[in-house]
Amino acid sequence: MNVNYDDLGDVLEYGAISDNEAIEICDNILKESLTETDDIVLESMFHAVYMGVSHRDIASKIDIDLILEKQECFSEEVLDYIITIMARSGKQKYTETIKMIGQMYPELDIDDAFEELQYFSIDG
Repeated sequence: MNVNYDDLGDVLEYGAISDNEAIEICDNILKESLTETDDIVLESMFHAVYMGVSHRDIASKIDIDLILEKQECFSEEVLDYIITIMARSGKQKYTETIKMIGQMYPELDIDDAFEELQYFSIDG
């Protein structure tokens, strides 16, 4: 599939689309990431999703669980996006996953992720 994820990121940030359309785009990108192996493309994909969750209140509505089983296959740069996406979901169930990623890559600022997780908390 020949998709320009940078363009999708712009649509998610600036586009005149509904939140439901943004959620669908993000979910599709997450599904597509499961079969992508190129780190540069993956980084572009997750940057697009990051743009969607940063500029719209949709992180808690996208299907982040899709990628959890593949997380060990992602690069540090991609995981940096993933912990932010998880944190902005406000779902406490991602706490342990964020900790594990932080242990794998101590350079990542998981303290910021935990602050965002608390700020956006939807389940206590």
